[in-house]
Amino acid sequence: MAPPALNSAIDAARVFVRRPAVRRALSIFQFAILAGVIAYLFARLSHIGWGEVAGSLPAAPLFYLIFTLRYFILPLSEIPAYEIVWKRRLWPRFSAFVRKRVYNFAVMGYSGEAFFSLWARRTLDLSDREILVGVKDNNLISALASNIATALLVVALFFTGRLREELDALPGSFLLFSLAFASALSLAVVVIVFRRKIINLPPGVAPRLAAIHGGRIAVIMLLQVLLYWSAIPEPALSAWFLLVALQLVLSRIPFAPNIDIVFLTAAIHLDDAIDVGAADIAGMLVAEAGLSQLFNLVLFAATTHLALKPGRVAVAPAGDRGPQLARSQIAPEG
Repeated sequence: MAPPALNSAIDAARVFVRRPAVRRALSIFQFAILAGVIAYLFARLSHIGWGEVAGSLPAAPLFYLIFTLRYFILPLSEIPAYEIVWKRRLWPRFSAFVRKRVYNFAVMGYSGEAFFSLWARRTLDLSDREILVGVKDNNLISALASNIATALLVVALFFTGRLREELDALPGSFLLFSLAFASALSLAVVVIVFRRKIINLPPGVAPRLAAIHGGRIAVIMLLQVLLYWSAIPEPALSAWFLLVALQLVLSRIPFAPNIDIVFLTAAIHLDDAIDVGAADIAGMLVAEAGLSQLFNLVLFAATTHLALKPGRVAVAPAGDRGPQLARSQIAPEG
């Protein structure tokens, strides 16, 4: 159980964030950041040359195949993790995990968790406590794995000398990487030290979740490197870890608006460090960001049915393929 003081602080924060004026201010702030990033990106790409960028879009089919696989790794890995915690068969609910990903990457970090919690409350035969504990603990363990991966990659780049190239190429990257490394390491230590107080899982469950989330992060990092190599095979594979490290570091920024656009804006500064022409790297990253937005848009539209309010459904426990209760009281979400 969390300490009473922590619960009181969380409740006070929730009340504060729910105030209409605060929510409007946060929305305006996020929109202003995103508008500024897009304006800077447009100016940067205009300087490189839109024709050169368009001519440098990846032609290798392998690039698009790897991208598709990487996109769906997250929802595919989250299903078994939540099945372990909630003891429910969730593979038929794949679309909800996809929509959760769209919210997190296209709208704002952790907005997917808000949607997913509300969806689970409307749809699954689970108590509010089971839902909140499942979402909280899965995210804590996922964040722990991601923080450890971020810290280890930054350390590896430092000892190989690659980190200095990235710091020299990207303005403000020293502060960004320092804060990301410090926060990643400190948060990992906090979760490990206080895991018995902040993680409310049965014995033996946390290691299984850690294996799933850690394995997912390792696979995504490998696919990310192969994605860039498939588009531009000339540099050494190790060079592409600079972009992977940058993406991990940027993902440590909480509530970042549309991380794909932010990453693209920052990554085009690394052409010299990777020893690739600016137009080539911009073309590849524009293709990646464009595909991300296209997938997000199409899949958001394809999962619109999840924005309906069904009555609660009794979902069979994992391994039980028995019949489920019919939905009732379907109405548009207000």
